Amino acid sequence: MEPKSHTNQATHRSGMAILIVVFFFIGLGVPQVLNGFESYRAMRGSWPIDAQFMIHPLFRMLIVLIGWLAIRRLIGQGRTPTLGIMVGWRQALKGFVIGFACTLPMLVLGLMCTTQPASRYLVYSTVVPGFTEEVFYRAFAFGLLVQVVAINRWTAAVFTAIFFGLAHVDFTPSQGQTILGQFGPWIAMIALGGLLYAWIYQRANWNLWVVVALHAGMNLWWDVFDLTSSEMGNWGATISRILAVGLAIYFVVFRGVLRPPATNQVSTIRA
Repeated sequence: MEPKSHTNQATHRSGMAILIVVFFFIGLGVPQVLNGFESYRAMRGSWPIDAQFMIHPLFRMLIVLIGWLAIRRLIGQGRTPTLGIMVGWRQALKGFVIGFACTLPMLVLGLMCTTQPASRYLVYSTVVPGFTEEVFYRAFAFGLLVQVVAINRWTAAVFTAIFFGLAHVDFTPSQGQTILGQFGPWIAMIALGGLLYAWIYQRANWNLWVVVALHAGMNLWWDVFDLTSSEMGNWGATISRILAVGLAIYFVVFRGVLRPPATNQVSTIRA
């Protein structure tokens, strides 16, 4: 017969897993459901452009905040998990520099391509998703499932990566497009990127800034340049993205540039 303390611990972890998943699906699903209503899309279209871009990211950040506070309360005193944001300015800067530097293959390719028209809303396609999506998918969903619930990191990574890919599907496609028609290499590559971001984040000692910078930097070069306009076409764009993520994996996972010294114990719950 299993000891009562072990049973209580398993029940406690199951409850926190359910809580994390529920908050995750609220943050993921509510914007999609609202977008399904034409009246909501019309109302949102009448808002200032900045509000249109920010309403859903801000909603997800509110969900993360509420969920994080609930998890902290359930855990109680003692060692606590981390969202990887408050890692100290030196570690944050180091992670950000490493992540952004790894995107340089895309910049190199971009310098050989045509430049796309500049947009004053570039920040909404680079910095905003780079930060808010990494907080929501990697720090909150993946990170807490691994740190708090002790779920296998690859199980948690695959789970969050699938929904990261699905979130980039337009469920209200314009005329001539279909929902199923959007599924293909593009969505698969986004999901794979989410899987690798989770791996990098965990191996960076839960330093979120490396994947924030990697994500935002890749978006930046993709939006500034037409990376498919070189002689290599789509292959060049794909290879440059693979190189960017590959460099991050090399430095963070295999070289361990963001791991703490062996004598320095980090106060986080580990799987």
